[in-house]
Amino acid sequence: MQADWTHHLKDSTEKERFKKYLANNRTILERLSEILKQWEDELTAEELSETVYENPSWAAKQADINGYRRCLRHIQKILTLDHKEK
Repeated sequence: MQADWTHHLKDSTEKERFKKYLANNRTILERLSEILKQWEDELTAEELSETVYENPSWAAKQADINGYRRCLRHIQKILTLDHKEK
Protein backbone atom coordinates (compact mmCIF):
# COMPACT_ATOMS: atom_id res chain seq x y z
CA MET A 1 0.00 0.00 0.00
CA GLN A 2 1.24 3.45 -0.85
CA ALA A 3 2.28 5.49 2.19
CA ASP A 4 0.30 8.42 0.76
CA TRP A 5 -2.84 6.77 2.15
CA THR A 6 -1.73 7.05 5.77
CA HIS A 7 1.05 9.62 6.04
CA HIS A 8 -1.42 12.19 7.40
CA LEU A 9 -2.08 9.95 10.42
CA LYS A 10 0.37 10.05 13.32
CA ASP A 11 -1.09 7.33 15.52
CA SER A 12 -0.26 3.76 14.49
CA THR A 13 -3.68 2.56 15.66
CA GLU A 14 -5.37 5.09 13.40
CA LYS A 15 -3.15 4.03 10.50
CA GLU A 16 -4.11 0.38 10.95
CA ARG A 17 -7.80 1.26 11.23
CA PHE A 18 -7.61 3.32 8.05
CA LYS A 19 -5.80 0.50 6.20
CA LYS A 20 -8.59 -1.88 7.20
CA TYR A 21 -11.15 0.66 6.03
CA LEU A 22 -9.46 0.82 2.63
CA ALA A 23 -9.26 -2.96 2.42
CA ASN A 24 -12.97 -3.20 3.17
CA ASN A 25 -13.65 -0.81 0.29
CA ARG A 26 -11.37 -2.59 -2.18
CA THR A 27 -14.27 -3.29 -4.58
CA ILE A 28 -14.92 0.41 -5.03
CA LEU A 29 -11.24 1.18 -5.52
CA GLU A 30 -10.91 -1.65 -8.06
CA ARG A 31 -13.93 -0.35 -9.99
CA LEU A 32 -12.45 3.14 -10.05
CA SER A 33 -9.20 1.67 -11.34
CA GLU A 34 -11.13 -0.12 -14.10
CA ILE A 35 -12.79 3.16 -15.11
CA LEU A 36 -9.42 4.90 -15.27
CA LYS A 37 -8.05 2.07 -17.42
CA GLN A 38 -11.04 2.42 -19.74
CA TRP A 39 -10.36 6.14 -20.06
CA GLU A 40 -6.73 5.43 -20.86
CA ASP A 41 -7.74 2.87 -23.50
CA GLU A 42 -10.10 5.42 -25.08
CA LEU A 43 -7.29 7.95 -25.05
CA THR A 44 -5.01 5.49 -26.83
CA ALA A 45 -7.64 4.78 -29.48
CA GLU A 46 -8.10 8.51 -30.08
CA GLU A 47 -4.36 9.05 -30.15
CA LEU A 48 -3.89 6.41 -32.87
CA SER A 49 -6.48 7.97 -35.16
CA GLU A 50 -5.01 9.37 -38.38
CA THR A 51 -6.98 12.60 -37.94
CA VAL A 52 -4.84 13.70 -34.98
CA TYR A 53 -2.05 14.57 -37.38
CA GLU A 54 -4.30 17.08 -39.15
CA ASN A 55 -4.06 19.38 -36.14
CA PRO A 56 -1.32 22.01 -36.73
CA SER A 57 -0.53 22.07 -33.02
CA TRP A 58 -0.24 18.27 -32.85
CA ALA A 59 2.89 18.39 -30.66
CA ALA A 60 1.17 20.48 -27.97
CA LYS A 61 -1.85 18.18 -28.04
CA GLN A 62 0.43 15.14 -27.76
CA ALA A 63 2.18 16.69 -24.75
CA ASP A 64 -1.21 17.25 -23.13
CA ILE A 65 -2.22 13.65 -23.81
CA ASN A 66 1.05 12.39 -22.30
CA GLY A 67 0.47 14.45 -19.16
CA TYR A 68 -3.10 13.20 -18.84
CA ARG A 69 -1.98 9.60 -19.31
CA ARG A 70 0.73 10.09 -16.65
CA CYS A 71 -1.90 11.40 -14.23
CA LEU A 72 -4.25 8.47 -14.91
CA ARG A 73 -1.42 6.02 -14.26
CA HIS A 74 -0.40 7.82 -11.08
CA ILE A 75 -3.94 7.54 -9.72
CA GLN A 76 -4.13 3.88 -10.75
CA LYS A 77 -0.90 3.24 -8.88
CA ILE A 78 -2.27 4.56 -5.60
CA LEU A 79 -5.53 2.64 -6.07
CA THR A 80 -3.64 -0.64 -6.16
CA LEU A 81 -3.45 -1.43 -2.47
CA ASP A 82 -1.20 -4.48 -2.87
CA HIS A 83 1.83 -2.54 -4.11
CA LYS A 84 4.46 -1.52 -1.66
CA GLU A 85 5.98 1.91 -2.03
CA LYS A 86 9.60 1.81 -3.14
